[in-house]
Amino acid sequence: MVIGPAASDFNAGYNQAISRALVRLGYETEISEFFVTTPTGLLNRILVDGGLKFGYRKFYDRYVRDFNRRVLELYNKQRPDIVIVIRGSKVSVSTLESMSAIKVLWLHDLARRCDLHHDQLSAYDKIYVFESSDVEWLQRSGLLATFLPIAFDPDVYRPLDVRKDIDVFFIGAYYPNRRDLLEQLAQHFPRETLRFYGRHVRYREPSTWLRYLFYIANGKRKVFPNRSLNASQINEMYCRSKICINIHHGQSENGCNPRVFEIIGSGSYQIVDQIPFLNSEFGDLLMTFRDAASLKEAIREGLDDEKIRSSNIETLREIVQDKHTFLHRIKVILRDCNLMP
Repeated sequence: MVIGPAASDFNAGYNQAISRALVRLGYETEISEFFVTTPTGLLNRILVDGGLKFGYRKFYDRYVRDFNRRVLELYNKQRPDIVIVIRGSKVSVSTLESMSAIKVLWLHDLARRCDLHHDQLSAYDKIYVFESSDVEWLQRSGLLATFLPIAFDPDVYRPLDVRKDIDVFFIGAYYPNRRDLLEQLAQHFPRETLRFYGRHVRYREPSTWLRYLFYIANGKRKVFPNRSLNASQINEMYCRSKICINIHHGQSENGCNPRVFEIIGSGSYQIVDQIPFLNSEFGDLLMTFRDAASLKEAIREGLDDEKIRSSNIETLREIVQDKHTFLHRIKVILRDCNLMP
């Protein structure tokens, strides 16, 4: 049984990728998903978000209770050998204690950002973290964790025979450091075809509404589409792009985000910020940047020379296919739990 987060406007595909890996190993699998923030629908936005804003938790607590009830109903119907929970903020302690199966938590975000309290974390038999600094952080609370990076799904992220009609592509959440860097690129490369996807307008943050109006007023609406994409759409955009930019969140001290593997899996050229994990895994095969100046230089060199963009692509794909798929990660979990077929 896989329990994982869902977003209201796109599907990252990780819950499904984990399920497919389990199926390939002979397991029958069910998925149960929860919304990290607010469930979909205007009424939920008003009742749940509005209520929380004014300290009224009735509708939020009802949503959490209903979700846990559905989880237990599915669990009691299927009686799985193992329950793998991604992030897990909405899975209650009582729900976990009602499960006799092996319970695994795999954090795809920094532990401190996952809204999990000690009792929830303690209810799991195994904890895996995508950021290795979390191992020590959790250990200080008496909790054991294992470093296990996120991976990619080769059924989704693969080369496509499409025209390279985009010069530079980015997709992701618009944290301040990312926004600043991408706005610099839009200014520096006015004649190139840039596509920087993401939800620029966030209803909880009125300042983002003004920022997006600024993009429209300055003719940058095509550069900054206010839109999320699902996994297969992202892969298509990678394949259409000459250069894919990858900018990590500040939480990534000793790990990397899954886009590293996904872009490589798509057979596309990537320029990514310097992260220690990348050097240990890929050496100098990946093009990295230190700051805005080095990123602009790397983009210009990549656009001007197709040989730069095609170098190391197949070597990198072999590495991620041999070491960094969801199937590899699930095998690790099953071996640790003595459930490997």
